[in-house]
Amino acid sequence: MSTPKESLAPIAVRGQRLVDTQVFDAEYYAAECGRDFESKRAAVRHLVQFGMKAGLSFHPLFDLGMFPLHLREAYKAGNVEALLTYLRSQQSREHRWSWLFDPSLFTDPADEGSLLLSRFRAGRDRELPAPDKLIGAAPGWLDARALVIAHARNAKQIELGKKPLRRTTWSAIEEDVWLASIDDVPAPAEGGEPAVSIVMPAWNRALVIEEAIDSVRHQSLGAWELIVVDDGSTDGTQDVVRALSEADPRIRLVEADHQGVCAARNRGIDEARGEFLAFLDSDNTWRPDFLKNMHAGLSVEGSLAAYSAVRMLNDREEYTGQIITAEKLLVRNYVDLNVLVVQTALVRKLGGFDASLRRWVDYDLVLRITETATIEYFPFIGCDYVDDHNEDRITRRESANWEFAVLGKNLQNRFVPDLADQRTDTPAVSVIMRVTDSIDLAVRSIRQIQESDDADAVELIVVDEVPGFRTSLRLRTALAGIAHLKYLKLPRRYTPAIANNIASAHATAPNLVFLREGVELRAGAAGKLADRLADAAVIGAQPLLTDGVGVVVSGGGVSHRNSLAIPLFKGLAIDDARRHNGLHLDELAPAAFCVRATDFERLGRFTNVFAGDAAIIDFLRRLKTGSDGDFVCAGEALAVDHAADSYTEEAALTAGDAEWLSAGTGPVRSLAAHYGDLGLLVDAVVAPRHPRLQPASAVVSRAAAAEAEVAEPRLRWAIKIGADFSSGGDRWGDVPYAADLVEALKALGQDALVDRAGAFSRPSNHLDDVVLVIRGLVRCEPQPGKTNVLWAISRPDLITRDELLGFDIVFGGSRIWCEHVSSEWGINAHYLPQATNPRRFHPDAAKAGATQYGLTFVGGPRKPIGRKIVADCVGLGKDVSVWGPRWEQFIPAGLVADDYISNDDLAGLYGSSAVVLNDHFEDMARWGFANNRLYDAVASGARVISDEVDGIAEIFGGAVRTYTTVEELEQVLADPDGFPDDAQMAAISQRIRDEHNFDARAATLLKAVRAKRN
Repeated sequence: MSTPKESLAPIAVRGQRLVDTQVFDAEYYAAECGRDFESKRAAVRHLVQFGMKAGLSFHPLFDLGMFPLHLREAYKAGNVEALLTYLRSQQSREHRWSWLFDPSLFTDPADEGSLLLSRFRAGRDRELPAPDKLIGAAPGWLDARALVIAHARNAKQIELGKKPLRRTTWSAIEEDVWLASIDDVPAPAEGGEPAVSIVMPAWNRALVIEEAIDSVRHQSLGAWELIVVDDGSTDGTQDVVRALSEADPRIRLVEADHQGVCAARNRGIDEARGEFLAFLDSDNTWRPDFLKNMHAGLSVEGSLAAYSAVRMLNDREEYTGQIITAEKLLVRNYVDLNVLVVQTALVRKLGGFDASLRRWVDYDLVLRITETATIEYFPFIGCDYVDDHNEDRITRRESANWEFAVLGKNLQNRFVPDLADQRTDTPAVSVIMRVTDSIDLAVRSIRQIQESDDADAVELIVVDEVPGFRTSLRLRTALAGIAHLKYLKLPRRYTPAIANNIASAHATAPNLVFLREGVELRAGAAGKLADRLADAAVIGAQPLLTDGVGVVVSGGGVSHRNSLAIPLFKGLAIDDARRHNGLHLDELAPAAFCVRATDFERLGRFTNVFAGDAAIIDFLRRLKTGSDGDFVCAGEALAVDHAADSYTEEAALTAGDAEWLSAGTGPVRSLAAHYGDLGLLVDAVVAPRHPRLQPASAVVSRAAAAEAEVAEPRLRWAIKIGADFSSGGDRWGDVPYAADLVEALKALGQDALVDRAGAFSRPSNHLDDVVLVIRGLVRCEPQPGKTNVLWAISRPDLITRDELLGFDIVFGGSRIWCEHVSSEWGINAHYLPQATNPRRFHPDAAKAGATQYGLTFVGGPRKPIGRKIVADCVGLGKDVSVWGPRWEQFIPAGLVADDYISNDDLAGLYGSSAVVLNDHFEDMARWGFANNRLYDAVASGARVISDEVDGIAEIFGGAVRTYTTVEELEQVLADPDGFPDDAQMAAISQRIRDEHNFDARAATLLKAVRAKRN
């Protein structure tokens, strides 16, 4: 690394180094800064002087957050030489530089020590070295550059536009300069038609309205009329105004019934005769030159609308007012109605104020004005505003949720996706995901959708409400490879209703899936949900929703009169919930559900007044109430809510939202009936801490056994396996192994389910009778009150005597290990080898015709060489067909057949291979644990070569040949006749299927458990 002295080189010299090495992209840096530069030299100087310290990037493919700490520190110190040195180093090639750039893909020796980014310049297209983790197909360099620059510019402008509403200082100099610019503008003559009509609504303001009116009477511009619309006051307000109007005929009193402030203002607009309209509340006052200055400014600018600054008097003195744009107003309202002056014709064309709104009506009008006109800012103080805490103000009386209603109403058509290419087909389902915080979770979920079998039928719409420029840019870059993606960047975090409504306007599929950012759809779940809506009787569907470890969060909702809908089967295992037919639900989980687009539009989409998920609950209730159709849970569609917490006590809704919720329907089917389908009883319904804001929960137990079962009771087995509940964990061999054992136990009249690592302490563990730990990589503690069984099938070095002492019964897949445990540890361990499923693994599954593969290996690689048997064969010059992920770094890419093969296709592959290769972990081989691949391959009729493991010959005869050295392997490969002939192989295969199947293993386990329990 460079010395501190080098980092203190002159700014111009350091900047020139970046320009000379051609790694500096001035256009991109300008987008990151949110400003324009006169030249590349000016831009690079700004980078070195300010940008590096702020962590800004010099190139679209350089993301500082992906670099090690020492480089980040050097970069922020402005050390250009340290940066360039690192980019040339071998260490820099060991990690990504951005979501779109993986330097390890440059393997040409000539690339070593070069500045790779210098090849990626404007105007020169190249193939991007995109990381394997990039979702979709890597775009071309110039397309990616254009997308990243466009998003950076947009996101930075949004960030720069987020100005505070109020400030504590005022620039008298700026005010004086502006006032001087309009000093010579003539004021309209008095006596004719008013230039400005002032509308003042009033309701029971007898004590304060005279001061407000006096501030109008003392205006230096006299060509005005004041229309006071009394909204049915009962305190004598009319008398005060009437007396003032008699003294000044420019004041008119309009008396009306009490209909609210909007109706009052609209009546005043109808009565107005002036070219312009102004609005003054009955408890505020203007400064004397307000109307004169506003009219002069509008005349000079030729504008239709303008506003001035306000002096706010509360606990301290503050000021509002600044130059605004239509985009800035999408974030918040900067325009105070008391200082807004707008063309009367325009306000009438817009329909005045929206009387359906109870609050934020001024914001609504301002947003509608900006659809057709610019609101100018005149930098002078026009009004003194007492911002007290009077509870009689509308801003105190009415819910703050009305802001969301106003925003939702006005934002619907203001946003379009960035760079979305047009697809020629109609997708089956549009998946809408709002991203606010967890971009890693969002990216993981989107990856699952894009890698599913039905990805081509899915239209993906992402709504970016991520705070922070850098995080938003990282999300956009991570999704740059997705074709047809509709990506919407919003200027602030709105609400689920607003964001999803905006996105839905761009959906083209007949079915809509609304997905919370922390929810991961598994294995084509979006398509499976859409399939359910092919049934006209179904009006909405949800996936079976779990938490991050595989414990059920929701299988649908059942209405409850004293709380939110109760989520069915919460805390149970997936296998439990899937025994339910998923029908006759009252509500769906807000985190993930699918409805028809026509129904969504028919009901007016989500109601914008809600702040949170209540908008979704409300919509689903309205959908259910207005239809005879059914809500269903598609148990075959699985979704994982990584943000779910089974033990949370946080309120699901806010108190304000609860006030607006539509009423739910009564239960279509009782809670007890739903659980009864699973053989469970509802013992109690526990009320939540906040019933209006949270769901109640069901306490369940198992139904009493029938008399026929008393002698030999049906036991509930919880099988614990080491695979975690991820898509990667789905590929572990433990998963199909446990599933086959569950099937065998059920065939013996038992109940059985599987818990993955992380769900060992499932909340419904009290329902289980037997805990069976399939001991591999992950330890599971025995559970009190259960019959605890451990079956060691791999990784024996991880198992200790203390662990085994807690189990009632111990089995092991090795005679040597069982004898050691019994003799050395004093624990009775029974030999129970692994097994196969003959219904899946049999010779008939092989593909018809001659052998299609020579040497075949199935499995993932292990560092440092991949797998020894594969490396040995490749070293001998043999071609090996390999199925498994991440093999490219260990063997030539041409040897990788695929990164995955399903368990259902394995038998056909094994049977179609001349030889199947196999190896073991070192401790398994040493302790005599023959792995499951041997049983499956031989059951499929395959010949196998494996490393040496005690007992293989006894179990598999000559169907499995072993070796210990490369020389022995070479001899085995050179002697294919060393395997049994076809007839002998058929006999061995049949014996494995007959003797070593899961039905036999289940019978052994059941017998041992019954003996222990009796």
